[in-house]
Amino acid sequence: MYFQQPELLYALFLLVIPLIVHLFRLRKFQKEDFTNVKFLKKVIQETRKSSRLKKYLILITRLLLLTCLILAFAQPYIPASDKALQESRTLIYLDNSFSMQAGNDQADNFKNAQNQLLENLEGTNLALFTNTDEYFDRSAAELKAEIQDLELTGKQMSFREINLKAENYFNSKTNELNDLILISDFQRSMDLPAELNNKYFNYHFIQHESREINNASLDSAFIENTSPENILLKIIASSNNLSEEPVTISVYDGETLLGRNTVQFSEEKTTEVEFRLQNNKIDKGRIEIEDSGLSYDNQLFFNINENPKIQVIIVSAKETDFLNRIYTEPEFETYNFNPNQIDFNRLNSANLIILNEIEQLPTSLINNLSKVKENGASVIIIPSEDAQGYARLLNSFGFSAFSEKVNAERLITGISFDHPLLENVFEDRVENFEYPKVLSSHNLSSSNTILSYQDGRAFLAGGDSVYLFSAALNQANSNFKNSPLIVPVFYQIGLASLKENQLYYLTDEEHQIDIPVDLEKDQVLHIVEGETDIIPQQQNYNKRVEISTGNIDLQAGNYNISNNSSIVGNISFNFPRTESDLSYTDLSNIDGIKVYNSVEEYFSESNAASQIVSLWKWFVIFALIFLAIEMLLIKFLK
Repeated sequence: MYFQQPELLYALFLLVIPLIVHLFRLRKFQKEDFTNVKFLKKVIQETRKSSRLKKYLILITRLLLLTCLILAFAQPYIPASDKALQESRTLIYLDNSFSMQAGNDQADNFKNAQNQLLENLEGTNLALFTNTDEYFDRSAAELKAEIQDLELTGKQMSFREINLKAENYFNSKTNELNDLILISDFQRSMDLPAELNNKYFNYHFIQHESREINNASLDSAFIENTSPENILLKIIASSNNLSEEPVTISVYDGETLLGRNTVQFSEEKTTEVEFRLQNNKIDKGRIEIEDSGLSYDNQLFFNINENPKIQVIIVSAKETDFLNRIYTEPEFETYNFNPNQIDFNRLNSANLIILNEIEQLPTSLINNLSKVKENGASVIIIPSEDAQGYARLLNSFGFSAFSEKVNAERLITGISFDHPLLENVFEDRVENFEYPKVLSSHNLSSSNTILSYQDGRAFLAGGDSVYLFSAALNQANSNFKNSPLIVPVFYQIGLASLKENQLYYLTDEEHQIDIPVDLEKDQVLHIVEGETDIIPQQQNYNKRVEISTGNIDLQAGNYNISNNSSIVGNISFNFPRTESDLSYTDLSNIDGIKVYNSVEEYFSESNAASQIVSLWKWFVIFALIFLAIEMLLIKFLK
């Protein structure tokens, strides 16, 4: 038993007063002499015994009366558990990821969780967070208003992120009893550990289990190959279960049907389907699959823009046929200039500039190259055999100057397959091939080597859109032109000089996207769709703008890129497909948690543990009873 006013218990010491009054005779008696007291002796003895009993009974009832009154004012109570004795805080994580669309026939898991919270949420010191929002230190009424407006999202927090957020919330609190409630379907992608223990809070898991459903999803799409007339669009679809029922996949541009096909998942859970489409611009592409499972993964948005030609400028006093054969139509538009006859207007608008064995670099060219590099262009430097006067240019691009010249044959044997330039270029990592060679070269110190000699020195180094060879590539000095390496190296550098827009981008990743448009200094690009109008972070280069999607919260769909209400491009976003697997964690194998079947079950148990039985009314009743007993004793007991 506990007391709300324990300091009043000191009044129990006052019970000594009635003891003193009753047990000590404070009144003096006067003796009277009688002639014959023998007759009265027996009566006097009996009267004294009766009076003494009455006094003791009255003493006991008064002591009990006062004790009950004192205890009643001290407000005694009995708690249902230790939780009722301390102020506790409750933090709720509500999973609003797309996998919560699964459920039973009446409603999906997310709607069920919402309704149960609205019906059972009560009390103070409550907080709630989802995969996208936080609602800390709110009253129950405020939380209910926020919960009604929650929507599903493509983002999902891992358990580590959930735990870290809870630790940050409870760490500043001094309460010993804090509860973290997780309401989710607990997919395996949440990555729950096998044992949980935390000094700041207790874990309470509410798992919303779903009936077994077949969910087919559109996972990805890409262009397999293109021709001037057609493009081959390949789509990858998957299912969480094998099914004999065929599934229909359709491709649209807006409301125009471009193609339709059926697939089955009878043998594999993943399948591919191809659509041969006309090589035309598709602004509002949409792929749909007919499926009764989760709805978020039944659509895949995409667009196919008209990619501008990559502007290539070759500055050389020697033959450049090998470069002109690589940079051809329709991907590239190539211009050749003599070092002393350069069109700097065209140079400043180029995407790729190649300096091929220039004996003397003009100062005007060096100055313009630095400016063009700042505007986002890529530069390839192929030095002359003597390489005189290159130090200033190399230093401006972050390279050290060439060291001593090596007049000896060197084989090019090393390929950095993991370099971003060569990533996904080679099917196999070939270690033994017909090595190209150079007869004379320069020693180049670089930590970003792409191709190297047998001694480990760099033959080709590159970084930050600048690529530097350490040897001349003319036929007299090297047979690299005849090597199978020359085409992928130069071709990949050319493609990387202008980022081609993908069919679509994922909403949970940060992307840098090039928009080929020439903007004035006071103009900005907008991402627009319906009532959505967002100004992304962007960098204006010469005849292109690079936009970043890092700080933008976008929904899946097709968007326009606009400049002053004029559409200059299109872009598409899709949610990641991590929620489509529908495989769940078995919570019974995790130690340190308590599992509930519903929100109602948790709050019912929590409220029961927080109950306090107040006893002061009972003590008031007992005091009245003892008062009545005392009055009866005084009146009727002789």
